[in-house]
Amino acid sequence: MEISCPKCTKKFEVNDSLIPKEGRLVQCGSCDNKWFFKKPFKKDQKIIIKKEESKKPETKIHTEKKIHRDKITPKIVKKEIIYKESKKRNINYFKLLIVLIITLVAIIVFLDTFKNQISSIYPNINLILDNLYESLKDINLFLRDLIN
Repeated sequence: MEISCPKCTKKFEVNDSLIPKEGRLVQCGSCDNKWFFKKPFKKDQKIIIKKEESKKPETKIHTEKKIHRDKITPKIVKKEIIYKESKKRNINYFKLLIVLIITLVAIIVFLDTFKNQISSIYPNINLILDNLYESLKDINLFLRDLIN
């Protein structure tokens, strides 16, 4: 059976027994595009159904490539089924905390660098920065005591 990739239009020769009647998710060996392929009703007819139209769980197919005279034929080695969650957005709080800490450090460095220029606009900036540095030292000592 001949299968054509909808993305790069590369054609593959695949054994009929590897594709069940209800179809399956296949992957292009050239561009790694994945799509749901259903067997054609007639031998000469080709039917390609995009993955977004399929209601089946996504199937990840690991393939090995065999090259035969300008044709790359995918050989299915292993099949994994991956169930997608319904548009649930996972928030990584650790990464968010790291970004927040880096942002605060950048603001502190900026304020410390331009404290003489900022003091003409806001005269208490030196006092605020000194209190901030003392607070950071206290937090550092607290964390060290907590670890020990």
